[in-house]
Amino acid sequence: MCPNSSIYSDEKSRVLVDKTKSGKVRPWREKKIANVDYFELLHILEFKKAERVKDCAEILEYKQNRETGERKLYRVWFCKSRLCPMCNWRRAMKHGIQSQKVVAEVIKQKPTVRWLFLTLTVKNVYDGEELNKSLSDMAQGFRRMMQYKKINKNLVGFMRATEVTINNKDNSYNQHMHVLVCVEPTYFKNTENYVNQKQWIQFWKKAVLLQSF
Repeated sequence: MCPNSSIYSDEKSRVLVDKTKSGKVRPWREKKIANVDYFELLHILEFKKAERVKDCAEILEYKQNRETGERKLYRVWFCKSRLCPMCNWRRAMKHGIQSQKVVAEVIKQKPTVRWLFLTLTVKNVYDGEELNKSLSDMAQGFRRMMQYKKINKNLVGFMRATEVTINNKDNSYNQHMHVLVCVEPTYFKNTENYVNQKQWIQFWKKAVLLQSF
């Protein structure tokens, strides 16, 4: 058990580090530092949830497998704030694992399917009100686009994640979607089925009612 770090000591006082199965050190320290920065901002603004954010992942408890010696995270408390760097990291990990399971099951049931990766974006915005409207427009536009005949006729399904990043040069928001699209193998059969990059761009512009990016 340890405060403020993924590094902890066992009964023999050996310093241990939380690693993935591939041996990569999990970035608990970096995420906690970012979490503290977020807390300090909330504290300055006198937000009530500041203390809750401060306590996020403050203590990590691990259990050890007696047979293999492997240690796994057993118990930890997260603040669940939407903007908390620590919670966002853990949420992304959870979604990644879920996505892997979904993809594996799809391949098991339909082994001939193919996969596409799309990144869809729009112009940057500069305040929260604009951002909310833009995200809503993007969601509606995406649903509209996936119903277009040329796309829908070979569509098996998709997984979508929306991300917002900040441009530190002009303090604008860039909102975009990462989409994993599953299609029938006939998608690549001929030009009647295949949607090239230029066509995807045209469909996206039409769907979100934009004339240019």
